[in-house]
Amino acid sequence: MRRDAELGLTTPDTQPFAGFRCKEKKEMQRKNCLLVIGNATILLRLLVFAVLAVVCVAGRAQSTIIYDLGYSAPGDNRISVRITPPLPIAGPAILVIPRTYPGGYSQVLYDSFVENVIAISQGGKTLKCMKETDGPRWKIGQKGEDIARIEYQVNITNMENQLLSAVDTSKVRPGYLGLLGYSIFAYVDGLEREPITLQVSAPEAWPVLTTLDPHLEVPKATARAEAADYYSLADSQVLLGPDLQLRRLDGKIALIMAVYAEGEEDIAADGKLAREALDRVQDYFGDTPFATYTVQLELLRPMAGHDYNFSQEHINSGTFSFSTDSAISAQSSLKQRESNLFNYAHHMAHSWIPKRAYGAGYRPVTWEMAPVIDTIWFNEGFGRYAALEALVAGMPAADGRVLREVQLSRLRGILDSAPPFLRQMPLVVLSREASFLYSSDFRTGMNVFARGSLMAAEMDERIQSKTQHKKSLRDGLRAMLSWSARNQKPFQTNDIPTLISNATGVDVRDIFDRWMAPQP
Repeated sequence: MRRDAELGLTTPDTQPFAGFRCKEKKEMQRKNCLLVIGNATILLRLLVFAVLAVVCVAGRAQSTIIYDLGYSAPGDNRISVRITPPLPIAGPAILVIPRTYPGGYSQVLYDSFVENVIAISQGGKTLKCMKETDGPRWKIGQKGEDIARIEYQVNITNMENQLLSAVDTSKVRPGYLGLLGYSIFAYVDGLEREPITLQVSAPEAWPVLTTLDPHLEVPKATARAEAADYYSLADSQVLLGPDLQLRRLDGKIALIMAVYAEGEEDIAADGKLAREALDRVQDYFGDTPFATYTVQLELLRPMAGHDYNFSQEHINSGTFSFSTDSAISAQSSLKQRESNLFNYAHHMAHSWIPKRAYGAGYRPVTWEMAPVIDTIWFNEGFGRYAALEALVAGMPAADGRVLREVQLSRLRGILDSAPPFLRQMPLVVLSREASFLYSSDFRTGMNVFARGSLMAAEMDERIQSKTQHKKSLRDGLRAMLSWSARNQKPFQTNDIPTLISNATGVDVRDIFDRWMAPQP
């Protein structure tokens, strides 16, 4: 026996085994070689995969339009916006800032507050920017030029001073900045559907919250969020400043209370009302289309000639702009608390109707001019009724019946006291009038949502009666939400009773026709 130094084996020192050892050695060398080659191949593949992943991530990052929002120092009345497309744009291009917003039903001249519009080419050349005489458009650059970025400022103080409705305007205070996306963000015409990355920079140590991606642990001085398109960006809010108070209340849909108060406010009590409203509304519709809902609550010392106590819905948030005397405190009456509860539920319901089930005219959004919408009675009336039923479902039966009758009696009172010319308008005509006058002549707003709500109530009563309470209008509304999610388009007005009837098995066409007609 001898020890084979290379293989570490002990074998008989005979010729046959010596030959075997030689063959064994060569075989093992071949296997080792193959193993090394295999490992190298795997490493090479991993390296290629990693490089491709980096390239893909970089490609995705470069494929978004970058919106840089800057606020330089406390007390400044202007914010700055820089728009950087992934690749330079061929000139001339058109920059547009909205003059209306979804659910605003009015014309708001946000372009009046845009200042210092400039554009820079890829080579660093300053390009010509000229605002059109009429309309909220700027012509950027000339033929043959490329546009690498566009910059402008928005004067927030002028905006609040000149826009009399508190819910229409962004606000700036020494320790607070509350920005409505559609009031400050312009878009390049033709790029509205492109994905967007929002980057926010604020004064040092200022917390920043964007409703695109809200977090309780808000970052200091900076924030970053993604938007699927311009609509998502425009219908969001950016809130910042040391005077912004934040609370998170967990639930099936998390709730963030983002409060700026210029007087006494019981945030815990208001948050409890908002939490209850969101839970009831979510349970009524039965789904969770967003993970977090943000309440932007502003309690402001009134400015002379300005209107307060209106609210505005957004995709996954709401703006609630009230005067300080509407704040919830230890002295608040039960009536005021119930009013706040219903207002929260009403505007939260709008994040389903019409944000996710809507008629023609509501979407795609026309940003430059308030669109004519035939179905505001559905948006506001059915949305309002859904909120009412959501609250009723969470109450003891007797209390729920009282609340329902009180609310429906108020709606009937609105119709009874309406001028004859409003009552005699077909509902589609009244809706078209409300497309521009909803809040500025609130008779149109009240009558359009009153008629829509009472139509919804009558449909609901029939459906429940015919099905022995096994079905309700809620089943019809859920079916409409599903239809909109599948088809990704608006429904036609005459489709509404068909969708509801198909979902419930109860014909409601005659109710629809009667309420669409002039009222006696």
